[in-house]
Amino acid sequence: MIDREIAPIGEWYVAFYDGEQPHWWWRLCRPGFRHVVAFAYDAEQSVWLLYDVTLKQTHLRALSSAQMDAWVDALPASRTLLAFKVRDASRPAFRFGFWCTPAVAHLVGVRTRALRPQALCRDLLAQGARPAFESQPNEKP
Repeated sequence: MIDREIAPIGEWYVAFYDGEQPHWWWRLCRPGFRHVVAFAYDAEQSVWLLYDVTLKQTHLRALSSAQMDAWVDALPASRTLLAFKVRDASRPAFRFGFWCTPAVAHLVGVRTRALRPQALCRDLLAQGARPAFESQPNEKP
């Protein structure tokens, strides 16, 4: 039993980049937009949360600030990093599929029908996301 309500994450960061191993569907995605992950800072616990859905499994990790800095620094140069403030989640949000794009969209609460990372990037920007960590969007999504 939970004694108190857990404060929701107010802002998520979303990283778009090319994954480590090429897959057949990469032909359907724009370079720099072949994978997407989300991460956020949990001020109550003083940790960064990293959410990464892959074909093999879903990874959820708690990282220190130093570990998160190292992770961001290790991303490819062709990355796009956005910050997105969570919207009101009072309405149900249907999610089609469970790969990186719909999983991250559902987590951060963006209204989208995106099936590919570049479409999710476009919808996040249209709904108020902004470049984060001095990143510029990787061309136009």
